[in-house]
Amino acid sequence: MANDNEQMDEKKYFQKVLDDIVSLNSLFTIAVFIGLSFAQPGQVQSLNDDPSCHSDTNLRKRLVGFEIASFSCFIFSGVLAKTVKIFLYTSENQDALDREEKRSEEPHNSEEEKQKSYRKGPSLIGFYLSIYGTMLGCLLLLLAMVDVVQIKLGRLSCHSKSTLTTVCVMVVIIGLSLLIFFFAVTNGVRIAIYVADPFMSCFK
Repeated sequence: MANDNEQMDEKKYFQKVLDDIVSLNSLFTIAVFIGLSFAQPGQVQSLNDDPSCHSDTNLRKRLVGFEIASFSCFIFSGVLAKTVKIFLYTSENQDALDREEKRSEEPHNSEEEKQKSYRKGPSLIGFYLSIYGTMLGCLLLLLAMVDVVQIKLGRLSCHSKSTLTTVCVMVVIIGLSLLIFFFAVTNGVRIAIYVADPFMSCFK
């Protein structure tokens, strides 16, 4: 009974993190479309007085490339998160059927654990791929925002104080938050898996 409760807590943790990933991807997708508005020529002018520091066509093309790649990562991560949630739901139903069969006949413990590890393996792979997809999308979105700063405040090659300060602060804060998010989620998954099923500790 205790093991069933621990497995339920593990699934709830997975589902909670997956819901948060989908919500984050939705917010980041909005940021992608906002960033695309800065790629249209003639509508946004640089605040830098030096004409040589204004953005050119190549910079705007690169911005569009980063935005589209970021959008693709968020879509990939969101769809994969939904897929893992479906997999967890079907796995939960399968576990319920296994418990019913366990009452009627003596189970083979080793075979049962292999089946459970087979069901958990794909969910773990999809879970981590969803996290990596979100992080890669955030990284590409960060590069796109660096280009947005260059469009608005001037190119980095001009060594403008406002441009360099803005880019440095943005990179440090977002990079630190991504690292904290990754290690927190990874550690949480490792603990949840080990507590619920020590047999799966090899995946930590």
